[in-house]
Amino acid sequence: MRKNSNEIAATIRERICLTRGDDIMLLHEGQLATEFGVSRTPVRQVLQMLAYERLVETRSGVGTIVTPLLPERRTQDETAFRALLDAAAACPLDGPVPQLCHARLIYARQALRGDDCDLHALYAAMSGMMDATSGLVADDIVATALRAAWLRHIRWAFQGADAPSVSLHPKLGAGLIEALGAESSAADLLRILVRVAA
Repeated sequence: MRKNSNEIAATIRERICLTRGDDIMLLHEGQLATEFGVSRTPVRQVLQMLAYERLVETRSGVGTIVTPLLPERRTQDETAFRALLDAAAACPLDGPVPQLCHARLIYARQALRGDDCDLHALYAAMSGMMDATSGLVADDIVATALRAAWLRHIRWAFQGADAPSVSLHPKLGAGLIEALGAESSAADLLRILVRVAA
């Protein structure tokens, strides 16, 4: 079935975030176009979007690869993520929570239902929180940077031998219940989500 650019980007984004290990992941435009039943043009646009999010990069003579996670930069990546969460909390939208952000939180909470939360459900919950958190930020530059930092944070959460659902599932679930139960402004909700995400 033919997919649109947003669906293709979402599929590749999830694939990248759930991939473990240090192997270089090469993304071929032609193979992706065939897989998704589209021409190379939308695939090229998706890869540009993912490059903007710092998920992929183009290397001369190699092609488009998934940006590697460097173990020596993990602490720096986590520090940057927390700093951007603080920056987001400092510039929230005025007024009530947009319906789209609330819907994304409901989606995230539904992904965590049940005792057997798998990696795809956990990814769906984390990406829903990313979308909601970014959507509550008034400053576009901070929101865009926060989104890229979220994606790096999500990728780190799925690295290593330990199943992230064991430690993250209860924390995210409790945080989402609190966020969804709060009749609050966008600023209040953003503060809750920032605390949960950190």
